[in-house]
Amino acid sequence: MDIPEHVLYLTESDVKQSITPGEAVALAEKGIRADGAGDVAGDKFYMDVGDRGFIKPFSGYMVGEELAFVKTFSYFPGNPERFGCPTTSSMVLLFAADTGLPVCVMEASWATALKTGASTTVTAEVLARHDARTVAIFGAGQLGRMHLRSLRHRFDLQQAYVIDIVPEAAGAYAKELEPEVGFPVHPAALEEREGAVREADIIITVTTGDQPLFRRDWLRPGTFVARLGSYQEVALDVITGADKVVVDSWHYVSPRIPELKELIGLGQFGADDVHAEWPDVVAGRRPGRESAEEVIVYIALGIWGEYAALLPEIYRRAKAKGLGHKLPT
Repeated sequence: MDIPEHVLYLTESDVKQSITPGEAVALAEKGIRADGAGDVAGDKFYMDVGDRGFIKPFSGYMVGEELAFVKTFSYFPGNPERFGCPTTSSMVLLFAADTGLPVCVMEASWATALKTGASTTVTAEVLARHDARTVAIFGAGQLGRMHLRSLRHRFDLQQAYVIDIVPEAAGAYAKELEPEVGFPVHPAALEEREGAVREADIIITVTTGDQPLFRRDWLRPGTFVARLGSYQEVALDVITGADKVVVDSWHYVSPRIPELKELIGLGQFGADDVHAEWPDVVAGRRPGRESAEEVIVYIALGIWGEYAALLPEIYRRAKAKGLGHKLPT
């Protein structure tokens, strides 16, 4: 790569114009396979900012790629009430892999949702039933929207439920997404969630809440659960009663996921109880779903491969379309 003469600044609008959810799913699959093969370097850490929230720097590089990334994600749950601003924010820096020089600054909330939905979709292809037809999504925000947009590219979904603590948010989600995906999207209040869970083949939790949303005995045989939020989202018996628990990285989820921390403290769950880390499943070192009846729980906070494949491609496509603002170096 040539020495950059400027740094390209990409806004959320630029990112949205650069890539589709379907394209993101294909890129996430590429990155996941590279992760499984050991061809991705990366790291992250959580920096608590008092008791107000945390900032998470997150880096990654895929072998053969011309760009490496550093992404920051901040989570401050008091923001909406205290300041009237979003709970989360994300930014990305892309660096030339041959010089280490910066080439792009990217607003990344959309890219984060795009990656997370795409990543879960590829994971569900392996861990969920292939004939899954009904999905229940907890959380009517951007992540919840992107998961439905992504899942429909790999599953023949027939209906979806969206559950949110704010009924109006669930209603707005259904109104926006149903015409787009072409099948019924049912909004449900939190008090109605049991019925939705009992019908679902795939359950996604992407909330900012802190409460158990469902119990193990609500899950039908063969259910796949992707538990993805930062605070408690499921009853403890969802984890202890699963046929298989798969994590993206035990090193990262064990000290951060409230349900795991509590179970570890009680002596009811530990590393030996994890069926596999996700890269080992991808690489074939551990099996994924082995029967139609298995209840499989996937717990993730994010690793590197999907971003390492997705973020450089967003930059290249935006650049090819003449998007973004050039900042002098």
